[in-house]
Amino acid sequence: MIFLLYLLVTSATQGGDAICTKPCTVGESGSMSWTHSLRYFRLGVSDSKQGIPEFISVGYVDSHPITSYDSNRRQKMPQAAWMEENLGSDHWEKYTQLLRGWQQTFKVELRALQNQYNHTGGFHTYQRMIGCELLEDGSTTGFLQYAYDGKDFIIFHKDSLSWIAVDNVARFTKQVWETNRNELRYQKNWLETECIAWLKKFLDFGKDALQRTETPLLRGSFKKSSNGITSLICKAYGFYPPEITLTCIKNGKPITQEIEYGDILPSGDGTYQTWVSIEIDPQSKDHYSCQVEHNDLLKILHVPAESKTISPFVEIVSGLTIIVLFLIGLGIFVYRRKQSGLREVSYISTPVN
Repeated sequence: MIFLLYLLVTSATQGGDAICTKPCTVGESGSMSWTHSLRYFRLGVSDSKQGIPEFISVGYVDSHPITSYDSNRRQKMPQAAWMEENLGSDHWEKYTQLLRGWQQTFKVELRALQNQYNHTGGFHTYQRMIGCELLEDGSTTGFLQYAYDGKDFIIFHKDSLSWIAVDNVARFTKQVWETNRNELRYQKNWLETECIAWLKKFLDFGKDALQRTETPLLRGSFKKSSNGITSLICKAYGFYPPEITLTCIKNGKPITQEIEYGDILPSGDGTYQTWVSIEIDPQSKDHYSCQVEHNDLLKILHVPAESKTISPFVEIVSGLTIIVLFLIGLGIFVYRRKQSGLREVSYISTPVN
């Protein structure tokens, strides 16, 4: 279980969407641009003895978990109060039945992939991501893709109504799935129409939570490594929304070179945290500060030489199912998207809400 979480956190730090530690695009109003998204992630594993359910499904609006299902509970559950308040029991029962079907589908398809890849034993995963985005200019995108053992397997290209295969096994799947033209058209319509309609509805349900602002807290420290190198670490935490610019200041001027940027990661309480780091000469007389820009806020913190050492790594809250699901979702979302640059989709003609 811990190994899987490590992989997912590692995946999540490889890229992201509408999130940056380097300077983001700033509009005329001075506020960061914002993209809203609806995503559903599914994960099937070959061996549930590893400490996670055989099948997990979780939904998100932006970075907020909104739904969850796993093969142990076998019930689709709301993960946000505003989802539970606005959707009746018939909605949850309907999609519980659909996810039970997906659970069996994932089991069969994962077993088939293991055979095709000659993986007779060991721990293997099968992942699916589907969703859409509503961009600031009103345009939309849709994406659906599958992965096997954390690597791209097959990706839906909705504009051409085709699948993009990444290897010979996926090419066989592509041939089979592309014979059902009605299914391809269904998926394209879901991504371009139904998904956006659900996203707008959910944004209205959760507008109070999704439109709030949490001001970042800022902390700076000097850290000496075992090889004698001293680094200045600036950490921002407790902020929402996730768009932020964080940098180090030397003698009153921003440092633009040789900075190590951490990624923006969830803190587990609905806020985010990130960090930047730079190596320094502890014998110099230079003065260092940390600077953060967030929602028109500019904050600068002077870092005294005796400042307490901190760790820039994300703290993982153990024992909370929602954190596990959150990490799974983040890992699936970014596991190859930065490299492929392509959007993704699935082939079963069952609504995925």
